[in-house]
Amino acid sequence: MAKPDKKEDDWEDIEDPNFFRFENIGDKVSGKLVDIGNSERYNFGLYTIEQEDGTQMRFHGSAHLDSRMKQCQIGDHVKVEFIDVEEQDKGDMKLYDVKRKRGKGE
Repeated sequence: MAKPDKKEDDWEDIEDPNFFRFENIGDKVSGKLVDIGNSERYNFGLYTIEQEDGTQMRFHGSAHLDSRMKQCQIGDHVKVEFIDVEEQDKGDMKLYDVKRKRGKGE
């Protein structure tokens, strides 16, 4: 019978960041941009920010949001707000206001 692994005190658990969904006009999130990835499921960006309290929030991009987030770099402080919905032939498109304050980058 194998012995269970001894837990090492210098290891800490890494929790999955919370997902933030822009559902209502006026929904917003802000913090330091810590990761830029790709959402395979939606074929858009996947962004992770760290809020002032240390909480990490993750959110999916969209055509409109990705076009603005491309101007941001890891380490920048960003504010993203869902501001409107525009009717398109292929369906409604959410519009976002994105502001940034340049960080030191990583």
